Amino acid sequence: MLKSIADNKWLRQIAVFVGYAVAFAILRPYSNANWFLLGGLRLSCLILLPYRYWPTLVLAELTPLVYYNYLCLDQLGLAWTIFNSIPSILYAMPAVWWCRKKLSLFPSKRLVRVNALLICIFLASAIWTAMFFAVLSIVFAFPAPTPPFHFHVLQIAQIFLGRYAGILAVVPIALAVRLQKPAPLMTHLIQWAKSRLTLETVVLLLPTLAVLVWINHHASQDARPIIRMAMFLPVAWLTMKHGWRAAAFGIPAVMACIYPELEARPDTLDIAGAQALITFSSTCLFALGAHITAQNAAEAQERMNAKVAVKLAQQGLYLCEIRMRQSAQALEQIGGMLQLTQTRLLNRFKHMLPATEGQNYYKQAAATQSQVYRLAESMHPTVWRERGLPAALRETIARTLDEAGFAYRFELKGRGLSQLSPSVHAAIYRLACEAVVYICEQQAWSTIMISLRGGHTNSQQWAVLRVEGLVNHSDINDPVFKKFESQQLASKLGANGLDTDAMRDHVRLYDGELHVRTRDDKLQITALIHDANQQVRESHGAPPALKLYIS
Repeated sequence: MLKSIADNKWLRQIAVFVGYAVAFAILRPYSNANWFLLGGLRLSCLILLPYRYWPTLVLAELTPLVYYNYLCLDQLGLAWTIFNSIPSILYAMPAVWWCRKKLSLFPSKRLVRVNALLICIFLASAIWTAMFFAVLSIVFAFPAPTPPFHFHVLQIAQIFLGRYAGILAVVPIALAVRLQKPAPLMTHLIQWAKSRLTLETVVLLLPTLAVLVWINHHASQDARPIIRMAMFLPVAWLTMKHGWRAAAFGIPAVMACIYPELEARPDTLDIAGAQALITFSSTCLFALGAHITAQNAAEAQERMNAKVAVKLAQQGLYLCEIRMRQSAQALEQIGGMLQLTQTRLLNRFKHMLPATEGQNYYKQAAATQSQVYRLAESMHPTVWRERGLPAALRETIARTLDEAGFAYRFELKGRGLSQLSPSVHAAIYRLACEAVVYICEQQAWSTIMISLRGGHTNSQQWAVLRVEGLVNHSDINDPVFKKFESQQLASKLGANGLDTDAMRDHVRLYDGELHVRTRDDKLQITALIHDANQQVRESHGAPPALKLYIS
C-alpha cells in the first residue's frame, strides 16, 4: 500500500502539502525575530525537494498564514493582513534556483558544495529581511489601528541575523537526515543509536550544555557572553572529531540554549552583538566540519585504494601460483612422454650399442626424468595438489630436509584451516619454504620444526605459521656440510631466498605480522596471516552517505 502511495504523484503532492503545513504550524510558535526557525524550514524544502513540489509548498504555507494573519486583523489592520499573507517562500525561490543551477549546489546526489550552500543561506536571509521591511513600509502607507512597531537602526541587522541563525539551525539537520543512503527507518535508527557521535552527544554535549545553562542563569550580565561562547567548545571538539554532522546537531542544541534567553528588543547593541557572535561561530564550525569531513573522506578513499591494491596483489600472486601449478603438471606430462620416448628408442637400438654405453644412456634418461620431476615438484608439489597444504608441509618439506640431513617435525593445531582461501594456502606454503631456507642459511641446525595453527575470531579466519631452527648438542653436526646442503634447499623448495623484510612485506599483503626471535640455540620465525575476504565496494567514487566539500 505504501508503495502504491509513493508511486501516485498526486498523493505525493498531498503528502508534501500536509507535511509542510504541519511542520509550519509546529515551528511557528517557537520562531521569533532572534531565531526564525521557519526560514530554515522554508529553505530546507526548497533545497531538497524537486521543483515540481514548489507550487505545493506555496499553497501549504498560504493556508496557515491566512489563518494566523486573520486573527490579527483587528489589531494590525487589513493592509498588514493582506501583504503578510503572501508566502515568503515565494521570494526565495529565484535565489534557490540560481544556487542549484548556476552554482551547482548539488554536484551529485551525495555531494553538497558548501560555498554555494552558504551563499544560498545568505541570499535567502537577505531577501526575507528586505521583504519584511518592504511589507512594513507598505503597511505604514495605510492607516492601521496599531502600527506593528517602529523602525530602529539595528533592527535590520537583528532581523537578518535572526533569519540566518534559524536557517543554519535547520538546514544542516535536514541535509543529514534527507541525504542518507536509502534504508528502512528502523535501520537508520539503529545506526544512529550505535554511532559514536550519538553516544558522545548524549554523554558529553548535552550534560555540558545543561551545566552551562544553569551557570548562565545564575551568572552576572557581564559573564554571560563568555558562558555563551563556552557552549560552543564541546561542539567544536565533536566537530573536529566527527566532521560536519556533529556541527549540524550541535549548533541547534547550543542555539536552543541561548536564544530563548535573548530578548527580542530592537535597537539593542548587546542583543545584536550576541546574535552576530552566535551566527559567526556557527558558520565557522559548519565550514570547519565540512572541511574535516572532506579530509576524512579523502583519507578513507586512500585507504580503500590501498585495500584494492592489496587485493589486486593477492590476486596476482594467486594467479602466478595457478600458472606454476599448470606448468608443473605440464612438465610432469612432458617428463613422462620424454621417458617413454627415450625408453622406446633405447630398446629399439640396444642391439646396436655396446652394453656399457647402453647402460650409460639408460642412466642419463633416468637422471633426466628425475631432474624434470624435481623441477616440477619445486614449482608445485604433487602432494599439495592431491592432499592439500598440511600434507605438503608434512611430506614435501620433510623429504627435502631429510635429503639435506636435517631432522624435521611438523605440528598441526587448531581448526578452520580448510576454510581458508586457496590464495592464503599458497601464501602459507611459500612462506614456510622461504622461512626454512632463511633459517638454514643462518647457521647449522640439527632440527627444523614447523607448527601451523588455524582459528576463527570475530568472523575472520586466521592462521599462525611458526618455523624454528633448533640445535641439539647431543648430535654430531657438521657445519660445513650443513651450510653446503642448505644452499640447495632454495632450488628444491622453489624458494627465492627472501630475507626477513621481504617475508614481512609478503605477510602484510594478508593483513598479518611477522616476528623473528633469536636465541643461542634457537631461531624462530612466526607469521600471523588473516583471511579477511575483503570485498571492494560497488562504487569507489561515491562517498559513504553525504560528503560536503569546500570549493
